[in-house]
Amino acid sequence: MVSERLDMAIKNFQHMNQMVERYTHLSRSYVQLSERFHQLDVEHMKLKGQMIPLIKATRSYKQQLQAAAAEKADLEALLQQQTEQYQQELQDLTKTYEEKLQTLSQHLEELKPLESLLSEEAYQHLSEAEEQIELDEATFHEMDEDSSPDLSPEDKDLLTKYQQNPEDFLTTYLDSNGYRDHGSAIENISTVVNNNSGR
Repeated sequence: MVSERLDMAIKNFQHMNQMVERYTHLSRSYVQLSERFHQLDVEHMKLKGQMIPLIKATRSYKQQLQAAAAEKADLEALLQQQTEQYQQELQDLTKTYEEKLQTLSQHLEELKPLESLLSEEAYQHLSEAEEQIELDEATFHEMDEDSSPDLSPEDKDLLTKYQQNPEDFLTTYLDSNGYRDHGSAIENISTVVNNNSGR
């Protein structure tokens, strides 16, 4: 009877030891888990501290990207507008040059009848006309220098005096040269004057 109680007490003690060991093991496991959770919490806070600047930088970059995208859209719209404007100006300029070219072509067609003036025959006629003009100008120049080349110096002097004052010349000249027949003398002088005027 005593031995049975003793066996029972031993079994109960062993059972209690097993329970204690199990609780001890469980407690240690909880402690280890608590330490690991604490370590994870520390690492989480550390990572959070590292992530906050990254998040802020990412947010800033996102804003810059959005601003760059908006600026790009504005530049593309401006480029499109300027391209359309330049194309319109180019079309207008092309149209203007085409109209001027057409007008020039019409003028060339109108000037075609004058091409005959550029022929060799027309050039020869022009040269002959220029030579004739030069001859006429030379003749006129000689006449300006000496309108009566066929008269003697004495006749030229008499003619000059007569042209200056015909009446005084006739009276003085006829009397000084002893002309009694004034009518005949006047007729001779008139002939000389008329011949000179005819040149």
